[in-house]
Amino acid sequence: MIVPPAITPSGIALLAIDVDGTLVTEANQVLPDTREAVHRAFDGGLAIVLATGRRYRTTQAAMEQLGLSLPAVCLGGALTKTAAGDTVHSEPFTPGQVDRLLQLARRRGLPLILQRDSDGRGGPDFVVDSGVAWNEMTEYYVSVGGEAARTDPAPDRTSYDDILVVGAFGGQEELAGLERDFVEQGAFATVLVPSKRTPGWYLETILGHVSKWTGLKRLAAHSGIAESAVCAVGDAANDLPMIRSARFGVAMGNASPDVKDAADWVTGSNDEGGLVPLLELLAKTPSSR
Repeated sequence: MIVPPAITPSGIALLAIDVDGTLVTEANQVLPDTREAVHRAFDGGLAIVLATGRRYRTTQAAMEQLGLSLPAVCLGGALTKTAAGDTVHSEPFTPGQVDRLLQLARRRGLPLILQRDSDGRGGPDFVVDSGVAWNEMTEYYVSVGGEAARTDPAPDRTSYDDILVVGAFGGQEELAGLERDFVEQGAFATVLVPSKRTPGWYLETILGHVSKWTGLKRLAAHSGIAESAVCAVGDAANDLPMIRSARFGVAMGNASPDVKDAADWVTGSNDEGGLVPLLELLAKTPSSR
């Protein structure tokens, strides 16, 4: 049973929706009821943004299921796109920062995945360090990525200047060690979570000042919407900045305990169409639209 919110949201003009664990089910599907509710809200004038750790290509796949072209905050906030696919802003690592992270990962025998804005810069979506033996999880990710991937046996000598996210797949314990190495550098923010689409765990690393909320603020400003008119919903650790900072932060019923604790309200789970009650709630409350 979904408990009504203690605080009634008002003045909401923009809804930021996480993708994995929120918009889509565990089977990576947008439920028909969810699709219909999103369309009703969109047609009613609510601005909707997808805010996700996904790269832009796989974010577009979620839009195709929805049947809507939407603005997007991708790669955990490092990349923001308009509904037309134009890049509003990106936050790349310096080549020196990429090299340092590669060195730390290689010491632990872990290959890094370097995520890019292929739509804006051309070339592959991501580059994988092939100078280190790949584990099963990395091999699976690359096989699914197909033509979107490129391998590089010496990415530390390529001097990439357009890397937006550094990722690694592996076991929880070994990635926790790598996370400590990265955090000790002082310039990076990390999230270590069970992987949604690949076996094992995933360590996501972005620049320390970057988050889904920083990307949302840019898109809101680009659209002429005040930060105080934003509602955000998600389920995982990388959703915390936007859930805490939004006027009305919502956790999915399948969210981790820390996300639920940070939220103003907890709706249903992603497999139960938990976005529908939120969209119905927003439709009943005064907005700034």
